[in-house]
Amino acid sequence: MRPAACIVVAAVAGFIGGNVLQLPELVDKFSGKFADNKAEPANFWITPAIEGFGKIHYVDAPAYKPGTVEGLSNKVVFQINRSEGDIRQPNLGLERVARVTNLYYAAGVPLDQLKFVVSINSDAVPAALNNEQFRKAYGVDNPNLKLISELKKAGIQVSICDQSVAFHKLERDWIDPMVTHTLSSGTTVATLQNEGYAFLML
Repeated sequence: MRPAACIVVAAVAGFIGGNVLQLPELVDKFSGKFADNKAEPANFWITPAIEGFGKIHYVDAPAYKPGTVEGLSNKVVFQINRSEGDIRQPNLGLERVARVTNLYYAAGVPLDQLKFVVSINSDAVPAALNNEQFRKAYGVDNPNLKLISELKKAGIQVSICDQSVAFHKLERDWIDPMVTHTLSSGTTVATLQNEGYAFLML
């Protein structure tokens, strides 16, 4: 390659690399254009079905609205395989399950018509630990147990992949008793999909 061409390539690479490094600042500037400081109404965010979790801003939009198409089963299997953010806060995947539940309920679907199953696996497994084991590992009570309890009250089934439990060298009885043990997350998802469940990866 000629020296002049090398200089051009290096300059372009430097320009691209510099802008990639500045992406967080660019995102902040971009989002700041839309985030004015007006106060939100008191009930702008609500948690109508899962109290305190999965907050939503309900908009009565008719397109693809749950509960408006006759014959839909409202069957969903959620797979959660990540532990994002602060381990001392509820797992974001479980928060998203709560959000979907709140959205369906706000859209007019009764909780007893929701057939929701959560399958926890991979790096999300600590979310299902009982308080004793979670405290030993992370020094605090498990922040997910209240959320799992609220999901269970709403009829949502929460399960754990025993292959992931074994992979992480955990004992089965370290998992909180609110959580259902399954052979694996993969077989759980496949079985439920064959029974007509929609699949959401969270």
